Amino acid sequence: MMRLLPTFVLGLLVPIAAAHATERAPSHKAASDELSVEHAEIVLPTIGRASAAGYLVVWNGKRLQANLVSVESPAFESVAIYKMEQDGGIARKRRVEGILPIPGNAELLMRPGGVHLLLTQPKEALSSGDAVELTLVFDSGKRIAATATLLDAGTSVTDHHHGNGDGAQGSGRL
Repeated sequence: MMRLLPTFVLGLLVPIAAAHATERAPSHKAASDELSVEHAEIVLPTIGRASAAGYLVVWNGKRLQANLVSVESPAFESVAIYKMEQDGGIARKRRVEGILPIPGNAELLMRPGGVHLLLTQPKEALSSGDAVELTLVFDSGKRIAATATLLDAGTSVTDHHHGNGDGAQGSGRL
């Protein structure tokens, strides 16, 4: 009977440890060979402005570069990718034409003052807290769906990187 006690205790601990492991934030190893989208948020425009700004994190767990071509949403007539660039000491917003490269084993962090989405002409009334579907399109033909949360104008976006906090919303192999 005493010999079975360690086996019995171990048998109880393994399921507990496995359940605890599934509650942790995802790690880079968990999605090491995938593209994933996290922390997708859209800040609604202030009164008098026509476009919303979108932010998210794209993790490229592959060794090879992934090339983002476009982002689509059924909730908006148009979604464009923009980035801020310095031009003679002045920051200017420029539309990304062609591809937006995401190096292997790296993340694309969309944030105010950097790369971001410009979403125009919503197809219906949108409110803070609503969810909007986004689809990221890559030059490989890969399409990744993600759900973005709508935030009130002036709200700060989540300041997280890949693997921190709420985890992947959409993912897929290249």
